[in-house]
Amino acid sequence: AGVPINEFCDDRKLDTRTRLELFAKVCDGMQHAHQKGIIHRDLKPGNILVYAEEGEDPQPKIIDFGIAKATGEDLTEETLVTQMGQMMGTPEYMSPEQAEGLVNEIDTRTDVYSLGVVLYQLICGRLPFEPDELRSRGYSEIHRIICEDDPPRPFQRFTSVSKQADHDTLRIARARGTTVDALSASLKRELEWIPLKALRKDPEERYASAEALGLDVRRYLDGEALEAGPETTAYRLKKVLKRHKAPVIAATVVVMALVGGVI
Repeated sequence: AGVPINEFCDDRKLDTRTRLELFAKVCDGMQHAHQKGIIHRDLKPGNILVYAEEGEDPQPKIIDFGIAKATGEDLTEETLVTQMGQMMGTPEYMSPEQAEGLVNEIDTRTDVYSLGVVLYQLICGRLPFEPDELRSRGYSEIHRIICEDDPPRPFQRFTSVSKQADHDTLRIARARGTTVDALSASLKRELEWIPLKALRKDPEERYASAEALGLDVRRYLDGEALEAGPETTAYRLKKVLKRHKAPVIAATVVVMALVGGVI
């Protein structure tokens, strides 16, 4: 029994703080699974149900381990989840290494990425990439977007709508018991650093575990310094250079040769 976590939060018009407290419990649950050697590989709101008895605190339950992976082997040979080529899982919540089908590189940080997408959706009401637009692309383009395109900041994603869709932005704010301006202001601050760290393309740059992600959420709630930091211009430049290493090296060699020739 339960309701998908995003629907539960919206239906009850839970504010951002309450959503974060609930999400931290999800991180606790996923950490427990990881400690048992189980990687979910298909975390999304539909697989995180929330149930609350009258007068009791809501409790999230992680379900559907249909394509879960145990340490060293799959738990099942069957799946009810759509497969796209070698892509197994749900594209909107899928990590780059999972999209590439790199089975040996899938570890607990793959679930951390998916948790980051869920958190992103909980705080700003939108997914990093528009679902209809993403799914309308061919397999290779879906793969490229997941592996190469950086997600926009939650603040940008929340506000990047046409004037005709202003009512949707208002609906998202009201579902969080606040105004559009107040929600926009909260998303500009440290809050957005947390999902962006969880969503980094390189697993080494994400949170090391679901527990670490949950701890940073609780640090934010307690007003403490975060493990996550802003993605500065220098950081983004470093990522671009890493992603396009060969062309950068070639261009550097050409420039050095030109400079040498001038000298």
